[in-house]
Amino acid sequence: MSTLSWNCRGLGNPWSVQELRKVVKKEGPALLFVMETKIKGKKVEELKTSLGFSGCFAVDSDGLSGGIGLFWSRDVDVTLQNYSIAHIDVTVKQENKEWRFTGFYGAPRVENRHHSWCFLRTLFALPHQAWICMGDFNETLYAEEHFGTNARPESQMRAFREAMEECSLQDLGWRGVPFTWDNRQSGAANVKARLDRALANAAFPNLFQFTMVKHISSAESDHHFVLAELRTHAANKWSRAARSFRYENVWQSHAQYDELVRSIWMSGAG
Repeated sequence: MSTLSWNCRGLGNPWSVQELRKVVKKEGPALLFVMETKIKGKKVEELKTSLGFSGCFAVDSDGLSGGIGLFWSRDVDVTLQNYSIAHIDVTVKQENKEWRFTGFYGAPRVENRHHSWCFLRTLFALPHQAWICMGDFNETLYAEEHFGTNARPESQMRAFREAMEECSLQDLGWRGVPFTWDNRQSGAANVKARLDRALANAAFPNLFQFTMVKHISSAESDHHFVLAELRTHAANKWSRAARSFRYENVWQSHAQYDELVRSIWMSGAG
């Protein structure tokens, strides 16, 4: 079983829907959380059948910004617990397993991000056992998760780390390309960051001991897909332990830096 998260940058775009349909068909997620749909919730819910899901709950966009939605397959029983313009919180049941899934969208503007961390703490205060939280948090945890001419402020990252710690959440790691967002500008203007991720509490591995996360490239959005495979046994295709990509900012001054980064992206090294 798997869960999929994507900041789609608009589901009113037929090419984005086509790409989403292709990834869903290939990966077969039980849950799909989408952000920045930029359309009304009713329009999102109308995509349920064409995407191959049995259920959907969506929150309206604010004009041409925002909008989130959660789809689920017939393989799981989903109960909506609470929601807002930035999250959807549900209880998921499958056979003898029950767990909590939260699709989370962090505030895009830096000055509002402290509200996201406060709200994450509010969600943590609600009764729960096994919990996984996925989405675009719009923040990195460490300097090596950000690539660009200007370094990311440590205070921003520290606020995110502190919120995670207080909520007893741990990052689940990743495989694939190292960054999940790329502003797609060239030269010194290019910025990449790992903004999208999957977090879980200590009880979650009791249900899914071999959970693995991978980043899937997207052509239609500046964000990649994040897929979390929830497994109770080891899978051959992910036999190696997940590892994080780390680099130092000083590497950017190396004459072959661009070539190195390009080779990492092409090889899909994690």
